[in-house]
Order: sequence, then C-alpha cells, then structure tokens
Amino acid sequence: MAIAREILLRFPNKTVTCLEKESEVAAHQTGHNSGVIHAGMYYEEGSTMARCCVKGASLIYQYGERHNLPTERTGKLICAPTAADAPVLHSLLERGNNNGVEGLEIVDSAWIKEREPNIQVHSALYSPNTGVADYGAFARQYAKEIIDTGRGRIQVDYEVQKIQEVPTKCISSSTDTTLTQDSSSMEVEITGCEPNQKGPMKVVRAKNVITCAGLQADRVATLADGDPKPQVLTFRGTYYQMKSEFRNICTMNIYPIPSGGGIPVGVHFTPTVNERRGRQMIVGPGACISFHREGYNFFDCSLKDIWSLMTHVGLWRFAFGNFDLAVTEMYRDLNKKAFLDQARKLIPSVTDDMVEESFSGVMAQVFLDDGSAAKDFILERKKLSGTTLHVRSAPSPACTASLGIAQEIVDICSDDFHWGLGKQRLAPDSPFYD
Repeated sequence: MAIAREILLRFPNKTVTCLEKESEVAAHQTGHNSGVIHAGMYYEEGSTMARCCVKGASLIYQYGERHNLPTERTGKLICAPTAADAPVLHSLLERGNNNGVEGLEIVDSAWIKEREPNIQVHSALYSPNTGVADYGAFARQYAKEIIDTGRGRIQVDYEVQKIQEVPTKCISSSTDTTLTQDSSSMEVEITGCEPNQKGPMKVVRAKNVITCAGLQADRVATLADGDPKPQVLTFRGTYYQMKSEFRNICTMNIYPIPSGGGIPVGVHFTPTVNERRGRQMIVGPGACISFHREGYNFFDCSLKDIWSLMTHVGLWRFAFGNFDLAVTEMYRDLNKKAFLDQARKLIPSVTDDMVEESFSGVMAQVFLDDGSAAKDFILERKKLSGTTLHVRSAPSPACTASLGIAQEIVDICSDDFHWGLGKQRLAPDSPFYD
C-alpha cells in the first residue's frame, strides 16, 4: 500500500492497480503484530533495514499526526535482568547511535524503578522515541489515499495464479480502434481469481509489476521469473493480554535483551492503540514455527507448507544450531506457564490468572542456506525482461519502515523502469507532497 501510494503521489501521470488475495488490506502480518514503532537499534549498521527504520519511524509519526491515526510515543526499555546480561545493552547502544537513533541511554535499576515500579531488572537501554501504532489503520489510510487519487484501484479477493510477458496491445492508427500486437514492446499479464475458486479468471495488464506478497513472497516471485531462493519461513506468534484491572502494570514497551538466532526478540509487554482490539497491554509473542503459512493455531497444517519446511536447508541448519531455542519456543507456544515464565523475568509479579488469551499473528522470515536469518531487506530487480521488481523479504521493522521503504523502492523503480524523477516531496524527510 505504501509503495502504491508513493508512485501515485510522485508520478501524477501513472495509474496503479493493487492485487490483494484477501477481502481487505492488512489481513495478515500488518494487522496482527505488536504494533511497535521501532527506533532502529537492532539492525545491522549501514543496512537498508536500519536506514529505512530510523527514517520510517519519523515518517510514521508525521503521517499519524496528519491523518489522526492511532499512534503514541510510549518509550521503550530493553531490559538486562542481571549484570551478566548488561554488555548486550552497550552493544545495542553503540549500534543504535551509529544508525542515527536519537535519545538512547543506559539506565540503572533505580531509574527504572522510579518510572516502572513493577519491573525488576539490573539495567536497561531506554529508547524515548519508540512508540506504538495501529498498522492496520495505517494500511487502510494508505488504501484510501490510493483510491482518492482517481488513478488507483485495489482489487481484493484476487489470488495471482500466473504472471507472464505478452506483446503490448496498441491501436493500429488514429482512426482505427482495432487492437494489434506490438512484438517490439512487452507488457506483463497477470491472471488470477478468487481464492479457493476455479474461476472466473480475471486478467490485469501492466507495463511494470512490483510484488510485495509477504507470507507468499517467494511463491509469487517465482511466478514472475524470480529465483527459487530465498524461501520464506513463517513463525506464529501467540499473544496474551493483561486483564483490564491489570492493564497499567507498566506504561512503556518492556523488552528482554535479544535472544539471538534471528527469530523475534522474545516475550515482551506492549501497550496497544488498536482500532479493532482496543487499548490493551499485550504480552508476547512467542515464535513457534508455523506448519501453515497462514495458520493462526498450532494445529493448522498445510501439506504444501510442511513439505516446504522439510526441504528447507536453512531451516534445518538453524534448528540444529539453535536446538534449545527451537524446542523451547514450540513448548512455550503450548504451555501458558512456560510462556509467562519469560514475562516474569521482566515483571515478576505477573501471575497466570492476571492474563487472558489474545490474538495470534504469523510473520515471514527468510533463512539463508547457512542457517542464518537474513539481516536486511531483499529485493530482486529487473526480472521478466526488466519489467518487474520483487520484494523477497521485508520482515520487521517493515511496518515502521513502510513509508521509507516505499520511497527507496520507488527510487529504484525510477531507475530500473526509466520513469524519471517525478515530483519532489515537501522535504527529504517528509511523507507528503502537498
């Protein structure tokens, strides 16, 4: 949605069609996550991920204020439970400073106790500019802007089945409305239909295509000349939430130090400002491997997706290299007490009867053949004779970074597809053109 919006605002002569498999935008990852506006201290220095996260957080706050969308600058503590854990905070501080994150500081237990009395840890990295948002609401606003241009449309319930190059259709003369085929010029033809149906098949033609298929990114890319790898792996994150009378147990985002291995950062406390689920204090998520790419429960299974897992070299190398982590994450997904034991490392006073079940989300992650998680966004450029760009991997912080990613991808498209410069933004660090 952010990329489509950026194209339409920057290039007033272009039209854009967005093809969405579900019946609404943001039905999967964007609508089912912690909603954190990340500041940018986790990501590799110099990476596109780090750059877009820091820039994107600023853009998200601006955009949310302009459109009155749910956002709140809550602050965040990344907590070291013991002195032995504290060196990790210094590494994160250095990385964050090098990435351009503002306001970071390491604080001690007395500082923490004064502001968050229920937290009992040795020390923490404080990030004042971390916040929360409702990214589903942002996606819906992006979609509204797309439609309001009069040059964009969003085709929902459209599952892409086939993508191919075809000769451009053109009118043979100024007085003849007969369409002819121009073999010297090629377009992209996309065929699809309603999910789980055989028809009717619908066809969309375009001069250029950008795929951003999230949980299905690898499969959609391979329909359009994309490489078989990298493959997507999906992890399901289950959330609990504090019962209403315990919702104020903390006010900031409260995180553990990163666990390593490349999967999400562990069970944490997050205040939410979600339009559909309301204001909550959610606890989670875990990170259990999902046996269905769109499976929101432990026993949701797909033979196709299970086979993809079984034949994924990178997954097996990750699992053997992080065996304890892989097994314990699956165990926590099934065992509430084990799950909350992780939360109690941050707030010991949390008891099992203080929480209730909340939602689940599924996130896409890419593991390379050596078993390591991809440390940056992955793009595949100039496919299908130069007409197509694939976003192969855009995990967290992609929601935070969405407006920044959109600007960078449209810059790439301007070069690859020879679009020219287009309109200039009000300022380099602004999401607006007027």
